[in-house]
Amino acid sequence: MVKRKQFAEASAKAVPVPPLTQPSKIPNVLRFPTLVLASMALSSLLYSVNSQFGTGDLATVMKRRDEWWEIGGLLAWKSMELAIGWWGEYDAWDVVNLTALSHMPYLYLLTTFYTVRPTTMWSGIFIDILSIYVPFSLMRDSSPVHRAGASKDEVANRSIVNDIPVMIYTSILAAIVYGLVVYGSFHLWIPEFLIVHFDGLKDLGGANEASFPMIIVAFVMSGIAAQSFLFIPALGAKPDAHDLKMAEFDPETATFGETLWWNVWGYSKRSRTLIKRTATLALTTAMQTGLRTYITVAGVELVGASGWAAMWAAISILVGGVLWWVGDVNGVSN
Repeated sequence: MVKRKQFAEASAKAVPVPPLTQPSKIPNVLRFPTLVLASMALSSLLYSVNSQFGTGDLATVMKRRDEWWEIGGLLAWKSMELAIGWWGEYDAWDVVNLTALSHMPYLYLLTTFYTVRPTTMWSGIFIDILSIYVPFSLMRDSSPVHRAGASKDEVANRSIVNDIPVMIYTSILAAIVYGLVVYGSFHLWIPEFLIVHFDGLKDLGGANEASFPMIIVAFVMSGIAAQSFLFIPALGAKPDAHDLKMAEFDPETATFGETLWWNVWGYSKRSRTLIKRTATLALTTAMQTGLRTYITVAGVELVGASGWAAMWAAISILVGGVLWWVGDVNGVSN
């Protein structure tokens, strides 16, 4: 977001930011296993309770999972999701937004083309979010960018990070990006692709009859989650030791390896934060959507699940690029 020639000025303001505090008294070696067990146990409990209130519409589209690799694959991916959040140093709000964004395409498929009720979708995503949020909130403190009382030494651009109009505008922009790609795909290739690779579709009206304004409205929550997961942490990132090192780069004396590294990864802390989070979102969305669609939805071919997942991963990258462009303006530090 900040141009490399501005590194020297930005790096002079660099201050070390302490890592996230972890108030839990559980020994370090046991924290992640405890997190996994707690999240899976809470998820199982909530889904069991939810099933008592009626999720029969899901039974008509779900396929039986009798193979060990199907159940094992889902459990392994659940553990991997938690590992991404834990080892990626995300706090509870980060994993809430990442979960909402990466789980949404699967549930959107069910409600749009399999006549699954919206209430079923919302209850599912609520359970997925809650089963991750609770363990993370108990075992890891909020990052400075999510703490209202954080000082300017901890968070860059504090006034912009907390600016409500900026939050609204960037959320709407992200929602528009989601809506544009989905609306265009609905009218260009999605219906034919689903017919070929998704046996058992209930209704294609969601694609053929969708209006652009309504699609934008449908993705407002995704826009909010995207700006919160991608834009705000990047905007609030403080310069670090990498910035200081890059500011000292001299192309006349640098080796070939140093020059190559500077061109590949010689970006500011903010840009690196956004790049890494965008890559994480795209990868997590692709894996979550592809695996869950192929393993759980009856009649879906591997090609179909992969194509549906790839579209949403591409949207994630596009949203990240647009938000990077928004933040690459004069008057914003770092």
